[in-house]
Amino acid sequence: MANDLNKGAERLTARILEDARAEVENSARAAEAEADRIKELAAAEAEKVLAGYKAQAEVTARDILERSRTNAQLDARKFALTAKRQVLDEAFKCALDKLNALDGEVRDGLIESLALKAAHGGEELCPSKADADRAARLLERINAGLKEKGKAALTMGEAADVEGGFLLRGKGYEMNCSFEAMLSDFRQAEESGVAKILFV
Repeated sequence: MANDLNKGAERLTARILEDARAEVENSARAAEAEADRIKELAAAEAEKVLAGYKAQAEVTARDILERSRTNAQLDARKFALTAKRQVLDEAFKCALDKLNALDGEVRDGLIESLALKAAHGGEELCPSKADADRAARLLERINAGLKEKGKAALTMGEAADVEGGFLLRGKGYEMNCSFEAMLSDFRQAEESGVAKILFV
């Protein structure tokens, strides 16, 4: 009887151990399956994140490229405007040099017409050093023209610090009738037209 009990206990123990082993194996298989499932989910999530980063990198690269292209276009426009400005400056400088180089009757006519147009009458005519003798010689003719217009005569003043042309000094005002001022006024009024001619 003790022997039967021992055998029964052994069988029961063996069965418990067998059930425990089977349960452990089932748990191990379930844990392995869960681990595989988690790995697959992690791999899928990693792919999604990587795809997101790639897409973001492409968007960033496109933005950088577009900004670079826009900046290059702006720089090209600035360079072109600077170059055009230099050409205009050179054109007007050349015109001023030609005005200052005028001589003879052409320069006489220019000084006279400037004085007749600008003078209100009674001012002091202050010529450039280059035009001092010419202005003194033309003063009588200028005053005759002003008299015809009903304006007071001009008087001769000291030489002005201008390259060509003159200043008219009245009571409380001064008019710059230098060639440089005349050309500057012309430039303000006509620069866009000159630019169209130069940059067609």
